[in-house]
Amino acid sequence: MRYAFLTLLLWFVNLTAGLAQTGWPPTVSIQTDSAYFPFDTAHFQVFADSSHRLTFDEVRRSNGFRSGPNYDPDRQTHVYWLRMRVRNDRPTDLGVYYSNITGDYADIYWLDSASQWQHRRAGALLPQSELTEHNGYRSSSRVFFRLKAGQETTIYQRAENVWWHMPPQYFKPQLETEAGLAKAVFRYYFANKGWLIHWYNGVGVGVLLLAFGYNLLVYSSTKERVYLYFGLCLLFFVLDRDRNQTNAQTALFSEYPYWLQFFGNFFFLAFFVCFIQAIRRFVQPQVSLTRLDRLIVYTLNLTIVVYVAQIMLFWWAPQAALWLELVLEILVRVVYSLCIWLTYRQMRRQNSDARFVLIAIMPLAIWWLFTVVDKTFYTYFQVSLSRELPASFEYAENMAFAWMIIFFSAALLNRYNLTRQQVARQAIEREQLEKERSRLIAEQNERLEQQVRERTAELQQSLETLKTTQNQLVQKEKLASLGELTAGIAHEIQNPLNFVNNFSEVSVELVNELEEEREKGNNRDESLEVELLGDIKQNLQKINQHGKRAGAIVRGMLEHSRASTGEPTPTDLNALADEYLRLAYHGLRAKDKTFSCQFFTDLDAALPSVSVVSQDVGRVLLNLYNNAFYAVQERATNTGPGTAYQPTVWVSTRFKSGTIKISVRDNGTGIPDVVKQKIFQPFFTTKPTGEGTGLGLSLSYDIITKRYGGELIVESHEGEGTEFVIKLPV
Repeated sequence: MRYAFLTLLLWFVNLTAGLAQTGWPPTVSIQTDSAYFPFDTAHFQVFADSSHRLTFDEVRRSNGFRSGPNYDPDRQTHVYWLRMRVRNDRPTDLGVYYSNITGDYADIYWLDSASQWQHRRAGALLPQSELTEHNGYRSSSRVFFRLKAGQETTIYQRAENVWWHMPPQYFKPQLETEAGLAKAVFRYYFANKGWLIHWYNGVGVGVLLLAFGYNLLVYSSTKERVYLYFGLCLLFFVLDRDRNQTNAQTALFSEYPYWLQFFGNFFFLAFFVCFIQAIRRFVQPQVSLTRLDRLIVYTLNLTIVVYVAQIMLFWWAPQAALWLELVLEILVRVVYSLCIWLTYRQMRRQNSDARFVLIAIMPLAIWWLFTVVDKTFYTYFQVSLSRELPASFEYAENMAFAWMIIFFSAALLNRYNLTRQQVARQAIEREQLEKERSRLIAEQNERLEQQVRERTAELQQSLETLKTTQNQLVQKEKLASLGELTAGIAHEIQNPLNFVNNFSEVSVELVNELEEEREKGNNRDESLEVELLGDIKQNLQKINQHGKRAGAIVRGMLEHSRASTGEPTPTDLNALADEYLRLAYHGLRAKDKTFSCQFFTDLDAALPSVSVVSQDVGRVLLNLYNNAFYAVQERATNTGPGTAYQPTVWVSTRFKSGTIKISVRDNGTGIPDVVKQKIFQPFFTTKPTGEGTGLGLSLSYDIITKRYGGELIVESHEGEGTEFVIKLPV
């Protein structure tokens, strides 16, 4: 029984506590048309939507609304609902703005005079086109609605922050009457001259953007990165200011506020990194300060990592993000302090630029040191040192930034002027050096031209000598060919001359015998006389035959040796090939009596006459024959005794498809592939020194290819033989 009573008592206590918590807050009464009606914590309630997906109807049925403070750092979820009630106790209708809206996205619901729920959206990240327009004005922080005289309405607000922002922790909703807001705006801009703040801000932004463009221009001229870093530092400083971000969003990114504010999270980080890099580039630390410079870089990288980690933790662990925020504030000051120490060390080393930098960055360093101490005290002891300062200190940070930018810009300008002066001096020195170099070059050119003239004269003399030598070699080759031809002629003409001499001697003996027989008188033998006369007649016929043979040889050689006019004449190539084959063979036999070679001819009887200079083609054939006989002679000499080898040369002619083909083939030593590629080059020879000039095949190739448009082809296999083929177009 006692347990039942305790259970009932506990249920009653919980019920009364729940009713106390879930009851509606008091209604706010509007009795005047003053500008602002703030809701204190007793007049609105807060409900945490940890699922982020509750609908308006689900929230209306929920009993989770609780009263709470305006600021609560323990709020963990990114979606909260507010509810409140308001009544128009004035005798006339009233236009009201629900303002001071909290949240990146806000949904406002209220009951109109017809008891219908109305819905409007607002919020800093809502595109301009989705905001509700009233009297030509769209606002992301206000929603307008009307209250009739005596009307009471209920207002719900859904406040949502995106993942890269902290959860909504501060709620202070308020109402503004339409007339009161107009008076307040007029009073701010005109009576209190609030427009001057915007004017000064615009001038400041314009000056900073001009400084940004100037530094970029200097960077493009000097390529010194300090100007690039400082220019970007100024740009991100402008973008990092909340008022400037709002103006940029209104003017340029009204439909993309999400991305502007997302990247806006990193504007301060980009400003800080660029500024630290500008300081490092400006003071240019010496080698002895390398470790300190590296420490600055490592600490700066750690700051970047912590900064990004803090943004990521806004969604998963907001309390850890708050702790990281303090760590980040400390890291920023540490990096800045290390830069001050680096600058001071450089100044001690008589670096004049470092003095400007130190003067520029010290005020901001002092202010940042104060702010980190103030934030630490407020976070852990709820003591705010800044509240004890005069109101004018509200602008201390802006003044420190302005001081830093002005002095650092002056330092950069001074450095640029010094650089320009140095460049001007270097230009003058370069001009002087260029004049001196031009003078030296002119003198050197004169000497070189004189040397070139002397060298040219020497080369011209060498060229003339070379041409003379070449002509002599060509003439020598011609004389060598002529000598071989003469030897062949001499050997060829020797046979008929021997016959003439022999038959002449025999004929003389026969005449003597005939005379002796006739002196016998009547005892002479007439039959013997008749026989002797017959023998004499036969000998004279032989003498005549061989004499004509010798005459024919002489006439042919005379025709060959007379000066050529260079005009082509119809020539029987069969006869020319046969004649020069025999002359070449006998010429070689005249030099070496032991030489023996068999040769065969296969001459095409249908070969037409060709208009050529017979002396030219004869010289080509003679060169080919001599090479063939030389090759078989070399192989015969190198072949050991007892080896069956018969030196042989084959000569053939063919006529086909308008082309005459002359082939000279031997079974001599053959030509290696390496040598075969060079045999038509002038002065290239495989014969021992003194036996060849190296011009025979070169001249032959030029005669056939260049003079007659033909081809001279070689096919050879080392150790087996060689074949030269002449192709002449008819």
